[in-house]
Amino acid sequence: SLPTVTPSIRASSEMKQRVNACQTVSIEYDQYVQIVLSQVSPVPLYEQIKDQVRTAVFTGAMAAGETLPSLRELARDLQVSLITVTRAYNDLAAEGIIGTRQGKGTVVLPVDPARLRAHVDARIQRGLEEAVTAARLGGTSFDALRQSLENAWGAVENQKEREGEV
Repeated sequence: SLPTVTPSIRASSEMKQRVNACQTVSIEYDQYVQIVLSQVSPVPLYEQIKDQVRTAVFTGAMAAGETLPSLRELARDLQVSLITVTRAYNDLAAEGIIGTRQGKGTVVLPVDPARLRAHVDARIQRGLEEAVTAARLGGTSFDALRQSLENAWGAVENQKEREGEV
C-alpha cells in the first residue's frame, strides 16, 4: 500500500493521534479539515498542503477568521519539515487566503468572490479535461460523454433534492 499521512487541521491544542503500520497518521483538532499527504505523489508536500487548505477555504469547510495550527504544530503533526509547512503557509498568504493576526496566529482571510470563481472554473476545466482524456482512451464518443455528463448532473441534482438542498 502507498504510504500516506492523514492529519486533520483543527484550531486547538487538543488532539488525538493514531499511527498504523501503513504509515498513516490521523490527527483530530477541534475544528475539522482533513489533510492527506502522500509521500509517493509527484506533487511536492508543500503543494499538497497548500491545495488542500485552499480547497477547504473555498468550499467553506474553513471559515474566515478560523485559526490554523502554528507552523511548528502542523509540521510536527504532519511529520514533515518546518520548511515544508512554512512554504505552504507563505504561498497561501501571498495568495491572500490566510494571514497572520497578532494574538491570534494564522487565520483564514475572507474569500474574494473573483478568486473563488476562478478556483471553481479551474477545477471544472481540470475535471472536464480528465473526462475527455479518459473518454478518448476508452473510445467513448462525444455524444456518449455528453450523456454521461447529463446523467451525472441529474444524479447530483436528485441527491440535493433528497437532502433538501434544492
